[in-house]
Amino acid sequence: MKKIYLAGPEVFLPDSLKVLEQHKSLCKEYGFLGLSPFDGVLTNETGFDRAEKIFFENCKLIQKADIVLANCNTFRGALVDDGTSFEIGFAYALKKKIYGFIDVKKPLPEIVANKIQTTLHESGYRIDTEGYLVNEDFGNSINLMLEFAIKFAGGKFIEGNFLEAIRVLAENEI
Repeated sequence: MKKIYLAGPEVFLPDSLKVLEQHKSLCKEYGFLGLSPFDGVLTNETGFDRAEKIFFENCKLIQKADIVLANCNTFRGALVDDGTSFEIGFAYALKKKIYGFIDVKKPLPEIVANKIQTTLHESGYRIDTEGYLVNEDFGNSINLMLEFAIKFAGGKFIEGNFLEAIRVLAENEI
């Protein structure tokens, strides 16, 4: 049975344990073993020591996994959760197969414009309030480094929710 590491900001939901258990159940239903970020072994660490332990435990889980399935929806802004972004990059470096999903694929500049304040810059691109151009207009829906890591890791970038992503995984991996 292939193991799937479930990357995404679900760990920050108020009912995160319930949501991730539901995701793991769907994995099992489709013939996979789901690995949640909560599956790491924690003892009595607190504060920064706890954060460090979580980092290492999640890295171990990704190393054990055959596939990483990443929730690439926006999180606390216009882009993919930065922890999820790291996990995609780490999985790519480990030569793991990566799948990503997003509710609706739209061009990244459109996603950014809908999430944060931008104005038109003389360059013809939008610019955010911190002075950064929104010029990544290549047809991608997430940062190009993430989208191509998914593609070249042999996975797919899926438009849809978690259930649709698991269905696609099952079609391609079993």
